[in-house]
Amino acid sequence: MLGRMASIRSTAQPLAETARRDGALRALALPTYPRFFVSGFFWNTARWLSLFTGSYLVYHQSGSTLLVQLVGAAYFAPLFVGGLAGGVVADRFDRLRVLRLQFWLLVAVALVIGVVVVAGRSQPWQIYLAMVLMGLGGVADLTCRRALIGDLTGAELLGNAFALEAINQTSGTLIGNLLGGAIINVAGSGVAFCASGLCCALAAVCLIGVRVPARARVAPARAALRAQLAEGLRYTARHRALLGLLSISVVMNVFYFTYLPLVPVFAKGLGVNAFWTGVLGSAAGGGSLLGACLIAAADRRAWRVRLYAGGVGIALSALIVFALATMYPMAFGALIVAGVGMSGFSTMQATLVLSVSEEHVRGRVMGVLSMAIGTLPLAMFALGAIAEASGPVAAVTGSGLLGLAALAACWAAGGEMRAIE
Repeated sequence: MLGRMASIRSTAQPLAETARRDGALRALALPTYPRFFVSGFFWNTARWLSLFTGSYLVYHQSGSTLLVQLVGAAYFAPLFVGGLAGGVVADRFDRLRVLRLQFWLLVAVALVIGVVVVAGRSQPWQIYLAMVLMGLGGVADLTCRRALIGDLTGAELLGNAFALEAINQTSGTLIGNLLGGAIINVAGSGVAFCASGLCCALAAVCLIGVRVPARARVAPARAALRAQLAEGLRYTARHRALLGLLSISVVMNVFYFTYLPLVPVFAKGLGVNAFWTGVLGSAAGGGSLLGACLIAAADRRAWRVRLYAGGVGIALSALIVFALATMYPMAFGALIVAGVGMSGFSTMQATLVLSVSEEHVRGRVMGVLSMAIGTLPLAMFALGAIAEASGPVAAVTGSGLLGLAALAACWAAGGEMRAIE
């Protein structure tokens, strides 16, 4: 026992010393964490590259805003259906092995759909199926990968690590959309899907050599699956601050992120080609990257809840401007601002949820968060139907206005959330 305690102290000491260092990149000083970080960059590039490519392909095959929204709905559907189960997997099994396995499976998915598209035999249902499978990778990302960040960094560096993770995510959004537009413009959608598979392979390779440090924590529970699912739901239901955080996540996903598959629709209305469509799709990623870098450099616990909710308000307001824009530069600038707001939300979402959750249920709590994000597919379908009937401008503008009203209600009712330190 004394030997185990000494081992834990020797592991915790470097973490504590690293936490005391200044600088936006201090979490990257931890052993093997840079590999994990780079793996995340390739994964985020792959996911946004595939989502952009699928949306672009379906819209230009069908011309239907409803069908293109179903691409996003298919991608995000597994978060709701499998989110809580994914959280149980994260608490029961080796998280690194789960991540490696899902990356290699997604390599196969991307290559198969890429070959089908190159052969000229793709149908919308095949794109939807590929998006569902990519979405399962999103479940593993939100449950296993995000919980692993806490395992790798410890509580002291959690805020900084998630700021870096937000940089990863937004860099992937930026590069994924730019790559999608550029590759489609030069070589076609099939090659773009194959490029997504290559990024998944690189993400898997980067995980080789990543080691989770030993530290004092509760061993993974081995209770019945149903009992663990129920425990995760009960824990969340009793935690009012956690409920407040999740409600704002629902607002962001129902009223903001629903516009993403419609970028090719707005770009066509602005009269630009595939390359400039990709640039427009990357604008929010560029703004979010800037915001995430600033947050990583000045991580202050007292700011976290305000950054989280305030970022949602900025993003929704800028979304309205984007929807009403009649010139490309105005639409591009609005999405840059939306991305800056999004950085506050994306950086603080998992940081706050993990920081208020007990360690033995973190995977399941992240699964509940996945379910909150999983409301997005239904909202995407609804927005697509509204856009089909009344036009994309009216649909997206209305979504932004309703989102601001819902955000104000959540903030007013979330006293326990506002008290989080």
